Amino acid sequence: MSNFSNLLITYFRDYNIWFLSILIMFGSIGIPTGAFLIVIASGAFAYAGEFNIVVLLLEIWFFSCVSDGISYIMWKTIGHKFLNKSTKIKTYFQPKIIKAQNYLKRHGKGTIFFTRFLISAMGPFVNAAAGITEYKLVTFSLFVCLGDLLWTSMYLGLGYWFGDSWESIVPIVTQIGEFLTCITILLISIYFFVKIIRSNKQKS
Repeated sequence: MSNFSNLLITYFRDYNIWFLSILIMFGSIGIPTGAFLIVIASGAFAYAGEFNIVVLLLEIWFFSCVSDGISYIMWKTIGHKFLNKSTKIKTYFQPKIIKAQNYLKRHGKGTIFFTRFLISAMGPFVNAAAGITEYKLVTFSLFVCLGDLLWTSMYLGLGYWFGDSWESIVPIVTQIGEFLTCITILLISIYFFVKIIRSNKQKS
């Protein structure tokens, strides 16, 4: 592992869940912090008897849900202030916001749920879109909690399952995450490309 990863683990051992909660918080707004690595490591530490696995799961799940909720509220507040600063900015972004709003109306639940754990790299962008478009907070919170529970269980479970050899699975987990993110971006690009072609055909 890198020196940065070792430093994160050292801080986690010193400050426990409070340090991890900060990493999760920054991760929810799009800053890569390596929180998943600490969650895997904490599962291994629980295997070694340093933590209670059930308490750890509940704590990580709680802070994940709270972090996503704060991210949503932050984007909801900042987004509107930013848009109302200038008429030009509002005119430029308004059509894009309407498109995002329509997309979330149709696919919001699934998008929020799957970007918590399966393609978690897209999670911060979905938080931002949901906040700016004022997606229903109750629905957002429900599917965030369900998705975050799977995210927590998955990474914590991997660390607990592999125990002392948890470091060997980190590169594999990282590569799978990157692969899924790339596939998602590719599929989204193809979707919008096909949509543009169809709309151009209809106009002609």
